[in-house]
Amino acid sequence: MRSTLILGTLAFAFAVGLGAGTARADDAEAKPCSHKTFKTKQVEAACKSGGQKAAKSLMKKVVKKAKAAGEKINCKTCHTSLKTFEYKPEAVEALKKWL
Repeated sequence: MRSTLILGTLAFAFAVGLGAGTARADDAEAKPCSHKTFKTKQVEAACKSGGQKAAKSLMKKVVKKAKAAGEKINCKTCHTSLKTFEYKPEAVEALKKWL
């Protein structure tokens, strides 16, 4: 019985440790947006409320909406870099169409 209790305690400690690691990964995803000026209120609101994670969520909704309407679109359609999130000159107008 004592060994079962020890194993249970170790399993719990391991699970808690994994949860802590997951929390740190989520914190890393809550990075602020790299852009400081915004062309649309929706993107600005997403960035202010949830940083890059919220902005990415908004962009995924835009892509889904555009695809549902028959557009062939993906991240690289508007962005020149997915590391810096720089966008092409025509990206803002394309985005406004689907917001």
